[in-house]
Amino acid sequence: MKFFLFLIPFVLFSYDLNLSFLLTKPKSYVRDFYLTEFMRETNNSVLAFKAFSALYKIKLFKHTKLLAKFPQFKKIYECINVKKEYLRKVNISCILNDGLSLKTISKLNKNDLLYLYKNLPPSKQRSAVKDFLDNNFSNVFKNRDLGYYFMIQFPNKRIDQNINDFSIFEDSYFYMFVKNAVVYRLNKIQHSLDKIDYKNFDDNVKWWLFLNSMTLKNYKRAKNILLSIKNKNSKINFWLWKLTGKKKYFDYLLSQTRINFYTLYAYEKAKKNFIIKRNIIYNSVKNPKFNETNPWDVLKFFYELKNSKNLFAFAKKLDCNKTMALKAIVLDKAYHYKYNYFITPDIYNDKNLTLKSFVYAIARQESRFIPASVSRSYALGMMQIMPFLVRMYKENVFKQFNYKENIKLGVKYIKWLFKNLHSPLMVAYAYNGGIGFVKRKVLPFFKYKGKFEPFLSMELIPLDESREYGKKVLANFVVYSHIFGNKSVTLSKIIGK
Repeated sequence: MKFFLFLIPFVLFSYDLNLSFLLTKPKSYVRDFYLTEFMRETNNSVLAFKAFSALYKIKLFKHTKLLAKFPQFKKIYECINVKKEYLRKVNISCILNDGLSLKTISKLNKNDLLYLYKNLPPSKQRSAVKDFLDNNFSNVFKNRDLGYYFMIQFPNKRIDQNINDFSIFEDSYFYMFVKNAVVYRLNKIQHSLDKIDYKNFDDNVKWWLFLNSMTLKNYKRAKNILLSIKNKNSKINFWLWKLTGKKKYFDYLLSQTRINFYTLYAYEKAKKNFIIKRNIIYNSVKNPKFNETNPWDVLKFFYELKNSKNLFAFAKKLDCNKTMALKAIVLDKAYHYKYNYFITPDIYNDKNLTLKSFVYAIARQESRFIPASVSRSYALGMMQIMPFLVRMYKENVFKQFNYKENIKLGVKYIKWLFKNLHSPLMVAYAYNGGIGFVKRKVLPFFKYKGKFEPFLSMELIPLDESREYGKKVLANFVVYSHIFGNKSVTLSKIIGK
């Protein structure tokens, strides 16, 4: 450990973790990642706060926790994350600013609840405390703000009740209300929603009302809700086909040229093949403008892509093996996502074609094979590995823009996930949301049987990002399996349908 600490100054210098240098860079998630790492490593409270103040997008819990290692900033973190142990020490304004979550309130004893009820002014927080004191949630959904507060933060069976009038909730956030009722199986609320007039809602709300009817096995209503949706994309047509069996919905899926989970499933059933574009590089450019392994260059690339008026000319400037990933992205946009670009940069080889194909499927979905990618959550590199996971494996965070280091770590993690979860779909969910999320929130819902499984369960994954991520990775996995010669892998076999 002492040896590691001795090396820190050298590491900081080597990887440009210099505050003055960072402040010259454009505000972005890339800069925020470096500023966050600077805050983590520095022992200077003034510089830590300067870095905090320079952040493009502050992640309140993450960044105030890093500041809290300095005594003068500890109370800031406690205020935005009020725990039971310092409930009576913080200013009551912290609780009014949502510093105290419903999850924490639900764990408080009677004395703590009484303390809050006595000291809080009239507010949704005080009303919530009263409900927990009385263990009575009958008034929750008579108040719009409190109803949403409970539904979004505390979708627990304890608040499940029949609702005759939804009018106070019918706004742009109503889909969140419906979604939480469905994914957390609040049966009484679900049955109440199944009686609501769906015709005047937007497509987003209608989709969740459709899923609500599906979980209640009210298939006639589910079909009618789908028919009322204006934007009938491949997902809607897939479910209309499943519900009605009508050929016109199946034919719509077969008419689509873009690969996704739904169209791929239909193509397999029809024994039809997609057009895949793999070879897009002719090496007409020797010294491309951008370096894919430099996060600042990648940032500059996306800025120019956003402002480029001639995408085909832009793509020509990237015609080099060193910028293959960037060119694929530009071409995708230039052709309005009509074609299927599945490039195969030489990043990983393995006799186990299943593993190799899955690695490529993840890399394509996570970063489109760009080595110096940084996400909004600071996931790093081609495999988009979170810094905490890099540290857990005792690897260097700043080396993750080297694709060899990043792929090696990603493969190690994928192997571990397969060892524990086995199914490619579950591994995909876990890669995105974590293995704990899969065990708690996903696997329990995949035990249901029925003619619409596992499709219906896949639509009910609680996290929006993980839900779509799983479908996309499976489609990628099938395509890369075929590219690498393992044509026995199909979507139908993977999901058992």
